[in-house]
This record gives sequence, structure tokens and C-alpha cells, in this order.
Amino acid sequence: MARTLTFASRVKKAHLQTEEALRSVGEAVNILETFPPSADLAQSLSMQAFVHWLYHEDSAAGLEIADKAASIAQATGDEHAIVTALSVKGMIVYSDGNNEGMALVEESRRRAEASGYRFAEVRALSNMTGMCGDVRDVERAADFARRARETAARYEMRMLEADAQAMYAEILQWKGDWTAAENSATDALDSSPATETLAWRVLGTVQARRGRSEARAALERMWDLAQDSDQLTIVDPAAAVLAEYMWLSDDRNEAWNASLLEILDTGLRSGPPWPSAALVFWMWKLGFVSTIPEGTANFYRWIIEGDWERAAKFWHTRGVPYERGLALMHGDDDAQVQAVRIFEELGAIAAAARVRTTLAGRGVKVPRGRSRSTQDHAAGLTARQAEVLELLADGLTNSDIADRLFVSYRTVENHVAAVLMKLDVPTRDAAVEAARGQGILTNP
Repeated sequence: MARTLTFASRVKKAHLQTEEALRSVGEAVNILETFPPSADLAQSLSMQAFVHWLYHEDSAAGLEIADKAASIAQATGDEHAIVTALSVKGMIVYSDGNNEGMALVEESRRRAEASGYRFAEVRALSNMTGMCGDVRDVERAADFARRARETAARYEMRMLEADAQAMYAEILQWKGDWTAAENSATDALDSSPATETLAWRVLGTVQARRGRSEARAALERMWDLAQDSDQLTIVDPAAAVLAEYMWLSDDRNEAWNASLLEILDTGLRSGPPWPSAALVFWMWKLGFVSTIPEGTANFYRWIIEGDWERAAKFWHTRGVPYERGLALMHGDDDAQVQAVRIFEELGAIAAAARVRTTLAGRGVKVPRGRSRSTQDHAAGLTARQAEVLELLADGLTNSDIADRLFVSYRTVENHVAAVLMKLDVPTRDAAVEAARGQGILTNP
């Protein structure tokens, strides 16, 4: 019974039902505490510590439960329980600003790999991906994400593979490889709500920056999923993306404004690391923030404080071009011209247009550069969507395409829907006909 409740808690967390997850694991702990300390109790306590930390944003209480789980795990000598407790404790310690948390999670990963606990090994790799991502250590994050994805694929853990795929998509977005980011994010859509939220966040971000009309629909989907979670770890970054879209598009939706202000206030009351630096930055750009909250990460704080050169240097050394452009666009005329060129090279036409307008107001003209969007597919399709279009032209069904590309049926449906939308046609046959008319099929 207790094991079932703990497993149910894990499933509910993946489906963003955090309060229900906390209730289920609490029942499991209550049952197991009526018996002598056991490995099962250690596992349940680890899960309770993790969910409590997520839901209540209380690292001290979460750490207390995690320490209890680790103590019981060590006393029982159960390696699996020890691995789980180390990973959870490491995440909570790291979230409190202590880098020793990374070492704890790495120890969990090493022991999991040695003992053959593949699920725990992948979770540790994914956790380290997120930890490196938080400080924009992009190359290390990419390495951990690839290892998590490959290990999950090797041992056929589809949900964990999709989760790692979505995380890798966000890293590709940071690195400026937006076409690959869209492909990776789309491949991760047929998964848990938590993973889909991240995937839609990546898709919406790239589409908004490229000025695509489908950005709003992607962000609405992301926002619906995020709000169901009631977790700042999910809602806050989603809010940051929404705020960026509002700034890029001048779409000042009043309902969104109210939600963003509420999330900002919740973060301020919760304290560091909330609200996230990205949310603070974009709310500042929208005119909602005048005082920088305590704990705001330096790489955005520097821009707000006027030290754009320092911020630009940081983003350059981390290999994150779009954010480097954001820093430069707050500099002098030469820096802003450089920002326009970075944005255009990325295909970030919405951001480039904003800076061009500012420069034009001061009489500064910027020669048109070559946008990376012109290097993409003629219809604005990603590489994977273009591949799907070719297979549609060959007369393949969605099931056939799924088998050919080694992806799920749902993923193919998402790609086909995107193709129809970008070609502005209602059916698959019409898409093929339109593509032939535009000469964008490699085999007419």
C-alpha cells in the first residue's frame, strides 16, 4: 500500500498535481512510520522531501526531511534508498545557494550507475542539467542532457527520454541553434504535462523571437499547462517567456498582465531564487519593476543596473548569443547596431525590429544583414517539418511517418499541424499541392 502511494505521488508530480502528490506520499510515510525504519520509509521520505520543497518552496523543511531519509537509508544499508536520498538532498542544498549540492547529486549518479539503477542515474543527470542551466553553464548542461537522453533511450525509459529531450531543446535555444531546438522540443511533446510545458515554452520562445504568428497559440498552450501546476519552478519561467512575448509583440493582454503581476508578487514573497532573473528582466522591460529584487542573478541584474558591457561579456563567454544581444541593445549606438546584427543572424526579427526602430529615432541607419531565417526552409518550416512534408508528398500516413522517423504518432500529428498552419492550408493534400506550387519539395 505504502509503495503504491509513493509511486502514485511520483506520477501525480509528473502530471503537475503537486498538492495531490504531497498528500499521497504523506499517507505513505504515515503508514510506514508505524513499523521499524526501512528502505521503503527512506524512499517515501525522499519523495516527500522533494515534493514538499517544490510545493512549499521551503528548503529548510525539505532538507530536514531529506536528512531523515538519508539517515534511515544509511542505517538500512539499502543502496537504492541511499542513491535516492543523495539526489534529493543535493537538489535542495543546491537550491539554497550551496554548490556542495552538485557533488551530492554527482555521487548519487555515480552510485546509481555502478549499481545498475538506471532510472535514478537518468534522474541525477537531468537534475545536474537543470543545476547547470540555472547558472547558464551551457556546455556542461548540454553534456548532462545528452547523457540523460541517451541513457534513457538505451534502457527504453520513454518519459525520462522525453524530459531530457525537452531540456536539451532549451539548451539548443540558448546556444542559438533554434531550428534544432524546435525539432527537439516538438519530439518531446508527446509526454507528461511537465515535459510538455517546457517543450511548448521553447517552441513559443523561438516563434515569438522570430515574429511568427503561431507564437501566441504555442504560448497559450504553455500557459494553460503551467498554471495547472501551481509550482513556481514551472510558472515563473513560463511567465518570463510570456512577458518577453508581450514586449516583442506589444500584445498587452490585460488578463496576462494581472497573472504576471500575481506571479511576480508570489516570487517576491517567497524570496530567492524567486522571482527568476529572467522574469524580473522582462517585467522591468514592460515597466512593472523599478527596484531589483534581492537575489536576482547578476547576468540580468547587470543590464538593469546599466552595466551592459559586463552582461554582454558574460553571455558571450557562455555562448548564449540572443541574451548577448539583449545586453548590447542597452548600450551605445555601436553596441545597438551589433545587437541588431546578432538578432538578424539568429533570425530574431522581432527583437531586431525593436532595436532598429530605436536607432532610427536617433537617425542611425543599420544596413540589412543576412538573417538566419533566410537560410531556413522557404516556407518557414523547421528541418523536421520539411522532412514530414516530403513524406506527405510520398503519400505516407501519419503512422507510416512515425515508423520512418522513429517518433510517436502524436509527435507526427504535431508536425503535420505545424506544416498546415505555416502553409496556410486546411488539409494534407492541400499542403503538398501548395508546396509543389511554391517549388519547395525536393522531389516534385
